[in-house]
Amino acid sequence: MKIIREIYGYRELLFELVKRDLKIKYRRSSLGIIWSVLNPLLFMVITTIIFSTMFKNQIENFPIYFLSGQVMYAFFAESTGLAQMGLIQNGSLIKKVYTPKYIFPLSKICFSLVNTSFSLIAVLIIIIIMGYDLPLTSTLFFIPVILIFLFSIGIGLLLSTLTVFYRDILHIYGVFLSLLSFFSATFYPIEIIPATFRGMVEYNPVYVFINYFRVLVLYGQLPDFKLNALAITYTVLSLLIGYKVYKKNENKIVLFI
Repeated sequence: MKIIREIYGYRELLFELVKRDLKIKYRRSSLGIIWSVLNPLLFMVITTIIFSTMFKNQIENFPIYFLSGQVMYAFFAESTGLAQMGLIQNGSLIKKVYTPKYIFPLSKICFSLVNTSFSLIAVLIIIIIMGYDLPLTSTLFFIPVILIFLFSIGIGLLLSTLTVFYRDILHIYGVFLSLLSFFSATFYPIEIIPATFRGMVEYNPVYVFINYFRVLVLYGQLPDFKLNALAITYTVLSLLIGYKVYKKNENKIVLFI
Protein backbone atom coordinates (compact mmCIF):
# COMPACT_ATOMS: atom_id res chain seq x y z
CA MET A 1 0.00 0.00 0.00
CA LYS A 2 1.12 3.55 -0.76
CA ILE A 3 0.79 4.80 2.81
CA ILE A 4 2.93 1.95 4.19
CA ARG A 5 5.67 2.73 1.63
CA GLU A 6 5.39 6.40 2.54
CA ILE A 7 5.73 5.70 6.27
CA TYR A 8 8.75 3.54 5.54
CA GLY A 9 10.25 6.34 3.50
CA TYR A 10 9.89 8.73 6.44
CA ARG A 11 10.94 6.16 9.05
CA GLU A 12 13.98 8.21 10.09
CA LEU A 13 11.85 11.29 10.77
CA LEU A 14 9.38 9.12 12.70
CA PHE A 15 12.22 7.67 14.76
CA GLU A 16 13.62 11.13 15.52
CA LEU A 17 10.21 12.44 16.60
CA VAL A 18 9.74 9.51 18.99
CA LYS A 19 13.28 9.94 20.34
CA ARG A 20 12.64 13.65 20.86
CA ASP A 21 9.49 12.97 22.89
CA LEU A 22 11.30 10.40 25.02
CA LYS A 23 14.09 12.88 25.76
CA ILE A 24 11.59 15.59 26.67
CA LYS A 25 9.60 13.32 28.98
CA TYR A 26 12.60 12.06 30.93
CA ARG A 27 14.78 15.17 30.79
CA ARG A 28 16.48 15.89 34.14
CA SER A 29 15.03 12.71 35.61
CA SER A 30 17.52 10.61 37.57
CA LEU A 31 15.74 7.34 36.89
CA GLY A 32 14.70 8.24 33.35
CA ILE A 33 12.73 5.63 31.48
CA ILE A 34 12.72 3.36 34.55
CA TRP A 35 9.75 5.44 35.69
CA SER A 36 7.74 3.74 32.94
CA VAL A 37 8.15 0.55 34.97
CA LEU A 38 7.87 2.09 38.44
CA ASN A 39 4.74 4.14 37.76
CA PRO A 40 2.40 1.21 36.99
CA LEU A 41 3.98 -0.80 39.82
CA LEU A 42 3.36 1.93 42.39
CA PHE A 43 -0.11 2.62 41.04
CA MET A 44 -0.89 -1.09 41.16
CA VAL A 45 0.21 -1.38 44.80
CA ILE A 46 -2.02 1.50 45.88
CA THR A 47 -5.02 0.33 43.85
CA THR A 48 -4.61 -3.27 44.97
CA ILE A 49 -4.70 -2.19 48.61
CA ILE A 50 -7.90 -0.25 47.93
CA PHE A 51 -9.78 -2.75 45.76
CA SER A 52 -8.35 -6.20 46.52
CA THR A 53 -10.42 -6.58 49.68
CA MET A 54 -13.55 -5.59 47.78
CA PHE A 55 -13.03 -8.00 44.87
CA LYS A 56 -10.67 -10.64 46.27
CA ASN A 57 -13.40 -13.31 46.21
CA GLN A 58 -14.53 -12.38 42.70
CA ILE A 59 -11.23 -11.86 40.87
CA GLU A 60 -8.46 -14.43 41.04
CA ASN A 61 -4.94 -12.96 40.74
CA PHE A 62 -6.35 -9.47 41.16
CA PRO A 63 -3.02 -7.58 40.80
CA ILE A 64 -2.42 -9.15 37.37
CA TYR A 65 -6.06 -8.63 36.39
CA PHE A 66 -5.91 -4.97 37.34
CA LEU A 67 -2.48 -4.14 35.97
CA SER A 68 -3.11 -5.83 32.61
CA GLY A 69 -6.28 -3.79 32.18
CA GLN A 70 -4.70 -0.57 33.38
CA VAL A 71 -1.68 -0.84 31.08
CA MET A 72 -3.87 -1.38 28.01
CA TYR A 73 -6.27 1.43 28.95
CA ALA A 74 -3.39 3.80 29.80
CA PHE A 75 -1.82 3.17 26.40
CA PHE A 76 -5.03 4.04 24.57
CA ALA A 77 -5.68 7.13 26.70
CA GLU A 78 -2.12 8.45 26.49
CA SER A 79 -1.55 7.70 22.82
CA THR A 80 -4.79 9.20 21.53
CA GLY A 81 -4.56 12.15 23.92
CA LEU A 82 -1.06 12.99 22.67
CA ALA A 83 -1.95 12.31 19.03
CA GLN A 84 -4.81 14.78 19.35
CA MET A 85 -2.24 17.59 19.64
CA GLY A 86 0.16 16.10 17.08
CA LEU A 87 -0.75 18.41 14.21
CA ILE A 88 -1.28 21.57 16.26
CA GLN A 89 2.01 21.29 18.17
CA ASN A 90 3.99 20.82 14.95
CA GLY A 91 2.21 23.54 12.99
CA SER A 92 5.31 25.62 12.37
CA LEU A 93 7.23 22.62 11.01
CA ILE A 94 4.33 21.54 8.82
CA LYS A 95 4.20 25.02 7.27
CA LYS A 96 7.93 25.12 6.53
CA VAL A 97 8.81 21.61 5.35
CA TYR A 98 6.78 19.17 3.28
CA THR A 99 6.16 15.94 5.07
CA PRO A 100 3.07 13.75 5.39
CA LYS A 101 1.13 15.45 8.17
CA TYR A 102 -0.09 12.16 9.66
CA ILE A 103 3.52 11.40 10.68
CA PHE A 104 3.14 13.72 13.67
CA PRO A 105 0.13 12.08 15.38
CA LEU A 106 1.59 8.70 14.40
CA SER A 107 4.84 9.56 16.19
CA LYS A 108 2.89 10.28 19.40
CA ILE A 109 1.25 6.87 19.27
CA CYS A 110 4.60 5.17 18.61
CA PHE A 111 6.04 7.08 21.57
CA SER A 112 3.24 5.75 23.78
CA LEU A 113 3.89 2.23 22.49
CA VAL A 114 7.50 2.50 23.67
CA ASN A 115 6.28 3.61 27.10
CA THR A 116 3.81 0.74 27.19
CA SER A 117 6.49 -1.80 26.34
CA PHE A 118 8.25 -0.80 29.56
CA SER A 119 4.98 -0.88 31.49
CA LEU A 120 4.49 -4.46 30.33
CA ILE A 121 7.72 -5.23 32.16
CA ALA A 122 5.89 -4.15 35.32
CA VAL A 123 3.21 -6.75 34.56
CA LEU A 124 5.90 -9.41 34.19
CA ILE A 125 7.51 -8.37 37.50
CA ILE A 126 4.20 -8.76 39.32
CA ILE A 127 3.66 -12.14 37.68
CA ILE A 128 7.08 -13.29 38.88
CA ILE A 129 6.53 -11.94 42.42
CA MET A 130 3.15 -13.70 42.65
CA GLY A 131 4.62 -16.93 41.38
CA TYR A 132 1.98 -17.12 38.68
CA ASP A 133 2.68 -19.70 35.98
CA LEU A 134 2.15 -18.09 32.61
CA PRO A 135 0.07 -20.24 30.25
CA LEU A 136 1.36 -21.10 26.78
CA THR A 137 -1.18 -18.74 25.24
CA SER A 138 0.56 -15.78 26.92
CA THR A 139 3.20 -15.93 24.18
CA LEU A 140 0.54 -14.35 21.95
CA PHE A 141 0.20 -11.28 24.20
CA PHE A 142 1.52 -9.07 21.38
CA ILE A 143 -1.63 -9.61 19.27
CA PRO A 144 -3.98 -7.43 21.39
CA VAL A 145 -1.14 -4.92 21.84
CA ILE A 146 -0.76 -4.60 18.07
CA LEU A 147 -4.53 -4.41 17.59
CA ILE A 148 -5.01 -1.61 20.14
CA PHE A 149 -1.98 0.16 18.64
CA LEU A 150 -3.60 0.12 15.18
CA PHE A 151 -6.98 1.05 16.65
CA SER A 152 -5.35 4.01 18.41
CA ILE A 153 -3.75 5.15 15.14
CA GLY A 154 -7.19 5.43 13.57
CA ILE A 155 -8.65 7.29 16.57
CA GLY A 156 -5.54 9.46 16.80
CA LEU A 157 -5.80 10.48 13.14
CA LEU A 158 -9.48 11.29 13.58
CA LEU A 159 -8.94 13.34 16.73
CA SER A 160 -5.86 15.20 15.52
CA THR A 161 -7.63 16.22 12.32
CA LEU A 162 -10.89 17.32 13.95
CA THR A 163 -9.10 19.16 16.77
CA VAL A 164 -7.38 21.40 14.22
CA PHE A 165 -10.80 22.79 13.30
CA TYR A 166 -12.67 22.37 16.60
CA ARG A 167 -10.44 23.04 19.63
CA ASP A 168 -13.26 22.28 22.08
CA ILE A 169 -12.69 18.61 21.29
CA LEU A 170 -9.57 18.82 23.49
CA HIS A 171 -11.71 19.40 26.57
CA ILE A 172 -14.52 17.07 25.52
CA TYR A 173 -12.12 14.19 24.92
CA GLY A 174 -10.54 14.64 28.35
CA VAL A 175 -13.95 14.19 29.96
CA PHE A 176 -14.69 11.25 27.67
CA LEU A 177 -11.50 9.45 28.73
CA SER A 178 -12.45 9.84 32.38
CA LEU A 179 -15.80 8.21 31.71
CA LEU A 180 -14.25 5.55 29.50
CA SER A 181 -12.02 4.35 32.33
CA PHE A 182 -15.10 3.33 34.31
CA PHE A 183 -16.54 1.42 31.34
CA SER A 184 -13.37 -0.56 30.66
CA ALA A 185 -13.51 -2.89 33.69
CA THR A 186 -9.88 -2.32 34.60
CA PHE A 187 -10.37 -2.98 38.32
CA TYR A 188 -13.76 -4.67 38.70
CA PRO A 189 -15.32 -7.87 37.32
CA ILE A 190 -17.78 -7.27 34.52
CA GLU A 191 -20.23 -9.65 36.23
CA ILE A 192 -21.10 -7.02 38.86
CA ILE A 193 -22.79 -4.91 36.16
CA PRO A 194 -26.51 -5.62 35.72
CA ALA A 195 -27.15 -7.67 32.57
CA THR A 196 -29.22 -4.83 31.11
CA PHE A 197 -26.21 -2.50 31.02
CA ARG A 198 -23.40 -5.02 30.60
CA GLY A 199 -23.31 -4.53 26.83
CA MET A 200 -22.02 -0.97 27.39
CA VAL A 201 -18.82 -2.56 28.69
CA GLU A 202 -18.71 -5.75 26.61
CA TYR A 203 -18.88 -3.82 23.34
CA ASN A 204 -16.60 -0.99 24.46
CA PRO A 205 -13.62 -1.30 22.05
CA VAL A 206 -11.05 -0.63 24.76
CA TYR A 207 -12.55 -3.34 26.98
CA VAL A 208 -12.50 -5.73 24.02
CA PHE A 209 -8.73 -5.32 23.69
CA ILE A 210 -8.25 -5.54 27.47
CA ASN A 211 -10.29 -8.73 27.59
CA TYR A 212 -8.36 -10.14 24.62
CA PHE A 213 -5.12 -9.61 26.56
CA ARG A 214 -6.52 -11.17 29.73
CA VAL A 215 -7.90 -14.20 27.92
CA LEU A 216 -4.42 -14.96 26.59
CA VAL A 217 -2.29 -14.08 29.61
CA LEU A 218 -4.56 -14.61 32.61
CA TYR A 219 -7.07 -17.24 31.56
CA GLY A 220 -4.83 -19.36 29.34
CA GLN A 221 -7.35 -19.55 26.52
CA LEU A 222 -7.50 -18.57 22.88
CA PRO A 223 -10.01 -15.77 22.14
CA ASP A 224 -13.24 -17.07 20.65
CA PHE A 225 -14.66 -16.05 17.28
CA LYS A 226 -16.78 -13.23 18.74
CA LEU A 227 -13.85 -11.60 20.52
CA ASN A 228 -11.61 -11.88 17.46
CA ALA A 229 -14.34 -10.51 15.20
CA LEU A 230 -14.98 -7.53 17.47
CA ALA A 231 -11.29 -6.70 17.89
CA ILE A 232 -10.53 -6.90 14.16
CA THR A 233 -13.70 -5.04 13.15
CA TYR A 234 -13.03 -2.17 15.57
CA THR A 235 -9.43 -1.95 14.37
CA VAL A 236 -10.29 -1.88 10.68
CA LEU A 237 -13.15 0.60 11.11
CA SER A 238 -10.98 2.90 13.19
CA LEU A 239 -8.21 2.95 10.58
CA LEU A 240 -10.60 3.46 7.68
CA ILE A 241 -12.59 6.25 9.33
CA GLY A 242 -9.54 8.00 10.76
CA TYR A 243 -7.64 7.96 7.49
CA LYS A 244 -10.68 8.98 5.43
CA VAL A 245 -11.37 12.01 7.65
CA TYR A 246 -7.69 12.95 7.55
CA LYS A 247 -7.44 12.68 3.74
CA LYS A 248 -10.62 14.68 3.26
CA ASN A 249 -9.20 17.57 5.28
CA GLU A 250 -5.48 17.16 4.58
CA ASN A 251 -5.12 20.23 2.36
CA LYS A 252 -7.09 22.49 4.74
CA ILE A 253 -5.12 21.61 7.87
CA VAL A 254 -2.27 24.03 7.14
CA LEU A 255 -4.75 26.93 7.06
CA PHE A 256 -5.95 26.35 10.63
CA ILE A 257 -2.90 25.24 12.64
